[in-house]
Amino acid sequence: MINNEDLARSKEWRKVTLQGSVFFQSTLLLENGFKHAFFTKKVSKNEPRKLLNLISANSSIHFLKQVHGNKVIFASKNNAAKRIKADSIISDQHSQSLWIYTADCIPILLGDSKTGHVAAIHCGWKGLVEKIIKNTIEKLKLNGSNRKNILVAIGPAISLDNYQVDEEIVMKIYESIKKIKCYQNKDILNYMRSINSIELDLKRHKYLLDIRKVAKEQFLLEGFDKNQISVNSNCTFQEAHMFESWRREHSKSRQWSFIQSRMFK
Repeated sequence: MINNEDLARSKEWRKVTLQGSVFFQSTLLLENGFKHAFFTKKVSKNEPRKLLNLISANSSIHFLKQVHGNKVIFASKNNAAKRIKADSIISDQHSQSLWIYTADCIPILLGDSKTGHVAAIHCGWKGLVEKIIKNTIEKLKLNGSNRKNILVAIGPAISLDNYQVDEEIVMKIYESIKKIKCYQNKDILNYMRSINSIELDLKRHKYLLDIRKVAKEQFLLEGFDKNQISVNSNCTFQEAHMFESWRREHSKSRQWSFIQSRMFK
């Protein structure tokens, strides 16, 4: 039986099959006019221009050379012929499509409902620790964005049940959220459990981490309201028929996600 929370979450996302390609969309972004998609490995052609044509033909394409860092760039500085090392990209013109590729890390798409500007973030645990989310928000403010108008869609990624990490990573994640050092494991675990982001893996003597919950918590700590944030629940590791997963296959194959900017009068 589906509970109320699961039902609400299912209404926040829709699965689309179009011309042989399967992708997910956030209703939060759709209802505010943002063209976007979180693609799966079930695509007819796994390249941005072919994928973009399924949804929007009139848009420039911008993507990055992703390095698990915290650098944020404006889209006009980057194109297919000149790929900059960065992990977040922000629109600075009309009709720019911003692309990121992932396989277990989080694809995060943001849209400003007032200015029409957008951002796309590639975010794993290193990006969370290096404050890629905070840096992106600060850069959006340079475009005239107010955080109360920014909508966030946190896409498919590896789930808590399948993401084992060691104590050092948990410590770094905790410090990135709380902004303090803590050497008491009990305090760390209690806090991480309070945001439903961690469990103990007794068999492997490791921790299980929910990176999407941590990302959401970072947005909340930046002053976002929970109604501005939509979190997808699909697991890239577990759903082998649908997603590429580095942890499952150690392959270089990835799936694309994109969002397109629009301007308001």
